[in-house]
Order: sequence, then C-alpha cells, then structure tokens
Amino acid sequence: MIVDDFMGLHMAWIASLPVTFVLAVYVYFVYRRILEWFLFSTAIYLTVALLATILPDNTITPDFNSVRVEFILLAVFAFSLLFRTRISAFINSRNKKMLSMVNNLNELFRMIWILAVIIFLFTHIYSIALILKLPNLENSLGFIYSVYVSVLLFVLFYEMIRVTIVRVRLLKEEWWPIVNEQGKTIGSIQHHNSLNSHVKYMHPIVRVMLIDNNRVYLQKRSETDLVFPGLWDTAISNHIKVSETLEHCIKRTAEERYSMRAIKPLFLSNYIHETDFEYHYAFLFVACYADLQDYNKKLIDHAKWWTVNQIEENLEEGIFTENFKTEFDLLKRSGLLESVQCECECSLRDLVADSSDKISQN
Repeated sequence: MIVDDFMGLHMAWIASLPVTFVLAVYVYFVYRRILEWFLFSTAIYLTVALLATILPDNTITPDFNSVRVEFILLAVFAFSLLFRTRISAFINSRNKKMLSMVNNLNELFRMIWILAVIIFLFTHIYSIALILKLPNLENSLGFIYSVYVSVLLFVLFYEMIRVTIVRVRLLKEEWWPIVNEQGKTIGSIQHHNSLNSHVKYMHPIVRVMLIDNNRVYLQKRSETDLVFPGLWDTAISNHIKVSETLEHCIKRTAEERYSMRAIKPLFLSNYIHETDFEYHYAFLFVACYADLQDYNKKLIDHAKWWTVNQIEENLEEGIFTENFKTEFDLLKRSGLLESVQCECECSLRDLVADSSDKISQN
C-alpha cells in the first residue's frame, strides 16, 4: 500500500509478489499445518488487490481514488475480525494444544485491530476534508496523509521491536514439547505454564538406568523438587526440550549431574506415567557405567550404588519414585542386571554402540 502511494502500482506488485512467495516457502517448510490457511488467506488478499488494480479509475470520484486501497483493505480487515472465531477454530483444529500458535493468532488479530483503527481514522478524516473542501485543500490532504503514514510506520516498527523483545525472552525460557499417546509431538508449552496449568499435558522425558554387576546407581532427588522430592530415583532423568534430540538430552543431563563426557545408552522401553502435574512419556535407556566419581550437589542430594537385594528389601518402604519402580521391574525382566559387568567388553557395549548410532541417524 505504501509502495503504491510513493512508487506506483507497478512497483507495488513487484515488491509484494516476491515477499508472498518467500512467505509461502517458509510456511511450507516450517508451519506446514497452517499451509492451507495461508494459501486461502493469501488468495483472498491477492484477489482483492487484483480487483483494486483492474478497477477503472473513473469508477471512483477522482478525489477519493487515492484512498481506495485503504477502503478495500479496511473491508478485508473487517471481514477477518467478523469471522475471527471461525478462523481461529480452523487453525487451532490443525494445531491442537499448540499454545504458541494461539498466541500468534492473538497477536495477528491485535495487529488487525490496530491497523483497522488507524486506517479507519485516516480514511474518514481524509473523506471529511474532501467533502468539506477545507481551505488550501491540497496542503491539508498532504498533511493528513503525512501524519497517517508516520503513525502507520511508527506502529509497525514499534510492534516489530516489541515482538522481537518478546521472542528473545521466550528463547531464554525452557519450553517442553507436548506429545500424544504415540509419542508424536503435537505442540509445545513453557514449562512453568505447564506445571501450573489445570490441564495435564504429556511431555517426553529421558530416563537412563546406570548398572554394573547386579547393581543400580540411584540419585536422591532434592527436597525442593516439585515432583517426587526427597525420593530415590533413576540416576539420569530429565525433560526433553523443544527441538532437542533424545541423545542430546541424555548427554546434557549426564554432564550436568555427573560430569560424564561420554555415555552410550541402550534403549530398553517406553511407558506413560501420570504425576500430580503432568503425564510423562518416558524413553527408558540402560547404560553400563562403573566409573562414577562425583555428582552435582546443587541438583542432587545424594547418589550411590544399590544392590538388587537392597532395592527389593526397600521397594515398598515409600523411598523410591513410582517411575523407578516401573523401570526396575522392566530392568529385571530384561536380564541385563545379572549379565553386565562394565569392566569387561561385554555384549551390552556392542548393543549400546549400535543403539547410539541408530539414535544419531534418526
């Protein structure tokens, strides 16, 4: 619209079409679930713009011809706001529980409201000036248009800066994926919002049991932990962050808590577990690791090796997490506890290496 006013309609089309094409490619590769909506809305905008282009100049009073694009755009905005509920329902149906998309939609309609108000005020003030034929009309219209463009550019730049600041802050926060019962990612949410929500979301977590010669290495969770405070748990456990792989999450957690530089886990099983705040979609791994020197005392109250007999004797004493009880049963049934000694080149190490390679490839 602004390019049309300053450089003409031909240059406006030259500026608009490449931007539309780039956005279409971006949506296709990054937000494919809203591709249908993007193509539909873009088709409407381009159709309206095309009609405005081919509309003969003599169909509109010459004095009002300079603001016809604004009137058409105002009509499009009014249409969008009128059908806001249906538009939001359409997009949300393809992005269930994706709160970031809900926020994006709210930002979209917020900007439409702001721009609609600015354009509404400009077109009506401009029209009133024409109808009343103010003294020195040409200079008055020029002044009105200059104020309009200045306000429009100020709002656009202000919103760009504001959104950029918000996005930078969001990048510093920890976001968790939301998955369905098949483990497929269907959305994401900031982790504090998830834990404080009345809705229980399902998040993927990694769990790695460290074993050696009929022993299991366990951590005692901190008393300040929100989930299972003060209970003994599997040595390596953490939420997977948005865009993080299983392998990276395991390596990050192992290094943060035990200063492990290299760990090769073997995938054992996955399961779903409900806590007071969320559902866990757990990916359970086993690793052969005997050389444990120390642990991060800021994150873990205590950690030590437990024999199978010690665990079984205390299994019903209320000192272990429910997750660990499930995993200990899976571990016993796997037969790995009795057969693995980390000081030897055992078969688990070969299986671990093969599994690690497959995870990296995936």
